[in-house]
Amino acid sequence: MEFTPLTLSFFLSSCCIVLLSLRSIYYWILLQKSRRELKLKHRCSAPIQYVFKDPIFGLDEILDATQAAKSHTSNARIRGLYDKYGHTFQCQTLAYSALNTIEPENFEAVLITNFKDYKISSPRLDALSPLMGKSILLSDGAEWEHSRALHRPSFSKNQISDFTRLEIHVQNLFRVLPRNRSIVDLAPFFFRLTADAITDFMFGESISSLTAPENFQDRFTTALRNAQLGGERRARFGRLARFLPQREFWRSVRQAHAFIDQHVERAIMYRDSFVIEGKNEGKKEATHHGKLDERYIFLRELSKLTEDREVLRGELLTIFLIGRDATASLISSLFFVLARRPDIMQKLRVELDRIQGRPPTFEQLKSMRYLRSCVYETLRLYPVVPTNSRVASKDTVLPLGGGISNRSSIFVSKGTIVSLHVTALHRRVDLWGKDADEFRPERWDGENDEKRLWKFLPFSAGPRNCLGQLLTLTQTYYIAVRMLQEFKSIDSRDPEPWVEGLGVTCTSANGVKVSLTPRTG
Repeated sequence: MEFTPLTLSFFLSSCCIVLLSLRSIYYWILLQKSRRELKLKHRCSAPIQYVFKDPIFGLDEILDATQAAKSHTSNARIRGLYDKYGHTFQCQTLAYSALNTIEPENFEAVLITNFKDYKISSPRLDALSPLMGKSILLSDGAEWEHSRALHRPSFSKNQISDFTRLEIHVQNLFRVLPRNRSIVDLAPFFFRLTADAITDFMFGESISSLTAPENFQDRFTTALRNAQLGGERRARFGRLARFLPQREFWRSVRQAHAFIDQHVERAIMYRDSFVIEGKNEGKKEATHHGKLDERYIFLRELSKLTEDREVLRGELLTIFLIGRDATASLISSLFFVLARRPDIMQKLRVELDRIQGRPPTFEQLKSMRYLRSCVYETLRLYPVVPTNSRVASKDTVLPLGGGISNRSSIFVSKGTIVSLHVTALHRRVDLWGKDADEFRPERWDGENDEKRLWKFLPFSAGPRNCLGQLLTLTQTYYIAVRMLQEFKSIDSRDPEPWVEGLGVTCTSANGVKVSLTPRTG
């Protein structure tokens, strides 16, 4: 047979296709063999399956989740699914695979034991990366390690235990709160307080939202909130988010970036202009005016380590969200409960009597066990971050949730999303007792770190545990103490139950409506 150039080309192309197909089949066979061996080794069984009406894209589940978010019942919906399907179940469609679990052993496997088998989940990354870039919350591997190293000095005990600047902002809060027993929503004031404190820490100057509301940068905070809500919406829809109208989301992202970028440029100018003197006497950093500035300012320190503007912007937004939203959300939920429980508030006041009205020190706060129990109980019932998720970066296993008994291991294929629902874990009756839905600080009596490990995870755990947890807890303790010292009564003026307000963090959607009675004046 004589080959023409055309037939030769066709013949070679066909051979290539056959060889590539055979190669794919070979690797597929190897993959299936490897997976069978992994399943046999760990005696894996299939988990209970979520029943979809739309088994292709899972649109019914997406629409249910969207409706729950609109009605502020996302956490209740999740708990209902666990009541129906058990402590672990799988959502499997042609478009995606997700495992949902509230088994402590599975939390431990994902967050510590098999930590390297997982990475940040794709929906979360795709949803929030336009706003936050590859910051510590959205990065993996070497990038994540670099980001964590950049942040670690900012959350040391030395930085957090000095309340000098925080007290200034607390006093500003007291000046603007009404003192005539009129009804006031404390939540917006707590968010302004924490915004002032964290921008003071980040930039070396506060946005002074409490004392000068006109300078509150409403455009920035509104844009950030809209970007957060848009990001959560994108996460719910996953790959289908690209088909949604997102003009408001992208506009909000640009506005938030514009505000942060101003401070990034100032920090870079500072870094380029500061003077390093006295090599033999130790390094002294001076401003371009020649005055020694001894305050720790996060952005200045960060700008000495990197000049990448996108990195600086992403890390600043991360710090802002941790420092403002997490603390304000927690303190709001705490006072939502305390205002309705004068019995608990009275016990707290007895504990505070020993410091005789003085601002507490870091060590004094550590010794206030009942205060800690109240904050922990708030985090148990109303965790600031109610859901955590990872995506399997390789084939792996979860130790529990498979089979009829739900006690067998589960095979987790590469690319599967594993969702860890903290709120539902924190309300498991078999872990917390029949009163799991009740606010009872006394349940923390005698609870040590080892005893509560893996059933109480408000700040996650393992290598990716929240770096800002000490900041959030310490500021919450301090603000709570100062509020109770300043006002002799804080009474609820809202008959409605706590309702979730879900964004990047979770807080009381109805705020904290109270009346305040000051001790003096």
